[in-house]
Amino acid sequence: MIGFPAPALSQVADEDLVIAIGAIVFFPGCIKRWPGENGLRIWVEGDPTDPAAGADAIAKFQTVLGVLRSWRSGAGQLHGERRAGLGEGSVRDEAGNQWVVVGPAIEYGTMGGEIEKLAANARHGIRVSQNLRNALWLNGRPTRTAADFFMIHEYAVEEFNDTKGISATLGLSGKSQSRLTKSANNLSPLAGGRHASKNDAVATMTLGEQCEYIARLMRQWIAHYERRA
Repeated sequence: MIGFPAPALSQVADEDLVIAIGAIVFFPGCIKRWPGENGLRIWVEGDPTDPAAGADAIAKFQTVLGVLRSWRSGAGQLHGERRAGLGEGSVRDEAGNQWVVVGPAIEYGTMGGEIEKLAANARHGIRVSQNLRNALWLNGRPTRTAADFFMIHEYAVEEFNDTKGISATLGLSGKSQSRLTKSANNLSPLAGGRHASKNDAVATMTLGEQCEYIARLMRQWIAHYERRA
């Protein structure tokens, strides 16, 4: 087994959940802490010099992170995402004063084995659906934009034949799906939109609202496989 360093997460609580989800979706110890190191490692089969082993590690981590972000839209924030394009270090003014900007610590409450249930359904789902596998990989990408959310919806359309199929199976109205796709197209690129030029339409969903909507879509999609297990 080869251990690759995982991207740093902003919250220790997220690390605990990623370890738990990885153990169910793939295998126990797929993601774990390593003594004497900060952060997590992803374990895969292969040769450490083979690019395929690194690609497998990335895919596994993003899939697990995609499951976590399906559970809670605000979960699974990477350290680099928290700083949003800035480097490491303190904030300074011209007089030499410094400020260290630290995000708030987050704690999650889970009930009735909901994380384990979600992970078990995801494990079954990705074994039988390449569309779900691709969507989870996108949901686990660093610094997601509206283009990622738009493509996740496209994979759901492919999985359930059309938007009506999504409505019938996952309970998301056609109107809400239209709001998502139109907002993804018309959101400013600076705010995470997918086009440089826009028409006169107004985005009715912010990037954060799109993120919450996609989390709901993904939860319902993953839960769909419980009924088919």
